Amino acid sequence: MQLKNEANGRNLLDETIRLYYKKNGDRATSNFLHTNDAEWGWSYTHFLLERKVVLRYGIGEDRGMSVGGIQLAIGPHYFSAADFWSYEASQRFSLEASTEAVEKNLRLLDEFLGYPLKPLY
Repeated sequence: MQLKNEANGRNLLDETIRLYYKKNGDRATSNFLHTNDAEWGWSYTHFLLERKVVLRYGIGEDRGMSVGGIQLAIGPHYFSAADFWSYEASQRFSLEASTEAVEKNLRLLDEFLGYPLKPLY
């Protein structure tokens, strides 16, 4: 399902993230903040995963298309996959703004963090 940078899209993004972690190990999540970058037209949802990992997922618009992306907090800043993993690994992440892309990106983040992965099917 497509996500837009508006209230319903952010709510669906939050629910997609919560459900992903519920289905994949019933891990504790806390959605603690929503922020906006009005200059660039992005909105972000911030999650604490298992009381130790902070991630931020953003939905924005680029040249008329909705796009999305995941970032990992390291210290007081957020970094994209090319920064926290490698450029090559970052190419596996999706920039699509859809619930399917969110799940794919969360799965790749799990791989980076060393969580055991269930088969996709």
